[in-house]
Amino acid sequence: MRERTGSPVHLGGLLDPDAATVHAGYLARGLRRAAVARGVKIYERSPMLELDREEGVVRTPSGSVEAQAVVLALNAWALQIPELRRAIVAVSSDMIATAPMPELLSESGWTGGECISNSRLMVHYYRTTRDGRIAFGRGGGRLAFGARVDANFDFNRRQTNKLKQELPQLVPAAAGVPVTHAWGGPIDRSRDGLPVIGCLRGRCALVYATGFSGNGVAPSLTAAKILASSALGRDDEWSGSGLNRGAPARFPPEPIRFAGGLVVREAVRRKERREDEGKGVDPLTRRVAALAPSGFFRVSREDD
Repeated sequence: MRERTGSPVHLGGLLDPDAATVHAGYLARGLRRAAVARGVKIYERSPMLELDREEGVVRTPSGSVEAQAVVLALNAWALQIPELRRAIVAVSSDMIATAPMPELLSESGWTGGECISNSRLMVHYYRTTRDGRIAFGRGGGRLAFGARVDANFDFNRRQTNKLKQELPQLVPAAAGVPVTHAWGGPIDRSRDGLPVIGCLRGRCALVYATGFSGNGVAPSLTAAKILASSALGRDDEWSGSGLNRGAPARFPPEPIRFAGGLVVREAVRRKERREDEGKGVDPLTRRVAALAPSGFFRVSREDD
């Protein structure tokens, strides 16, 4: 583990040599180029102001678009849709990036480009970049009350300072290296960690996908095929996918969801902090922390 990660703190790990990392920004730009090359018209900086569900019209500040089917791909902003408000919660994911430090990375042994995530519920995830930086992040920082996903999710100084403290604890080679970038964003967390895909009110002229729970880059390809098949009215393996199930599990309504989320989050923080320090965790803290969505789900078969 130390040879792969440059860190002595990991107790063990699982290496997936067939996995790959994808730069989501480059992926989006590449998809844009491919769409434009095929004649697709893309209207950027055109926020949706209103959706006419009956007529299939999306209104923007500069005009409107009418279509036979509308695809809602909104991530955490799906909270603005009343039917989806209790299907997901918005939690922050915050990141920092160091100045280039290729020599220090070489000395530590972390030279294979491995992308690392740990098994904490408030997961740390980090990787090296081509110019020798470390990009380091953690999920589960802030919670949104109701549908309020605002600029507080873009950057938070308190979370940034916390990440600056945690980085050298996990990667000692980063001690003393300046942090040059910091940013954040909302994660659309579902109850079981699976995407929430379906049709609004049973009408497949309005289809949606949300709830990717921080793992959306790879599953978005599958979700896109499901959405396209549903929007086009096809009856095939994609529209009939088990993921095309709507919102099977919902969070409590506000303000119970927000207040309960704060209590559970603090219990998780206390549990993981004490575990990091090699201390015991009291039964109450462990029990409350267990209420957090774990990402595990039960699969049942029709013939069970």
